[in-house]
Amino acid sequence: MSRAIWPLLLAALLLAGCQSGTYKIPREEFTQQVRTLGVMPILIDEGSRIEHPQRAEVLSLLRRHSAGREDRLIQILRDTGTFFDVRHINQDPRQIFPRLVKPSASSAEDALPYEFSPAAARQLAEDVVVDALLVVILHGRELVEKRWDRDRTRLNYLESPYNNVLALAVVIDRDGQILWRLGSGPGDHFLALQYADFDEAFYNKSDAVRLKFLTLEGVERTLAETPGGLKARTGFPRLYGELFDKIGRGLKPGVLQRFGGGARPQQ
Repeated sequence: MSRAIWPLLLAALLLAGCQSGTYKIPREEFTQQVRTLGVMPILIDEGSRIEHPQRAEVLSLLRRHSAGREDRLIQILRDTGTFFDVRHINQDPRQIFPRLVKPSASSAEDALPYEFSPAAARQLAEDVVVDALLVVILHGRELVEKRWDRDRTRLNYLESPYNNVLALAVVIDRDGQILWRLGSGPGDHFLALQYADFDEAFYNKSDAVRLKFLTLEGVERTLAETPGGLKARTGFPRLYGELFDKIGRGLKPGVLQRFGGGARPQQ
């Protein structure tokens, strides 16, 4: 093999590794089937497992900070060049959710937590004349994780169930069938609602580390924080920007696809 080919192959492998989506049908079939994509407003599963003591206020913050954010996602998807057109489905997310989204019949911990109504998917797609819908759902879930004490030895950690807000992103066809999804399991981490208070344990000379919930002010600051930090005057919120960038990378053709290869669908 020519040495000149190696840098190209290395770049292709790196780009392929950066992609974060899984196609449920062959990539080429997806490209042919989904020429025009409809992007929904961000949906909030208000019945999901958000255990914050001020649950209603946390949901209100999620709704407020998520409103209108999809405009940025639409532009990112247009810039990928994957679709002929990307259109906004400008409807009330609180009305869309119960029509479109149903709990999954699977009880497995790593299963997709939702199914999608074929009738609602078809109606929404017909309303704006699109081939498929991109659905982003923020939902609460408890996950067993290790959280590390990063301020001292960096060796101590607390493994425990933590309450989080996860982000699920899928592309569904007009029959509600999933064509592509971001990541795997119940969704990507979006917002940690709890933290391990290593400071309290350290200063009280205790081995018992307590879990605490973010204050409402902490939740709001985290949702609003930009990549430049809380004092930055301009910029798009970091959590939403990172999520949208992952979706854009997952739906953007990589070098391997351009040379006729590509990821195989997940069985």
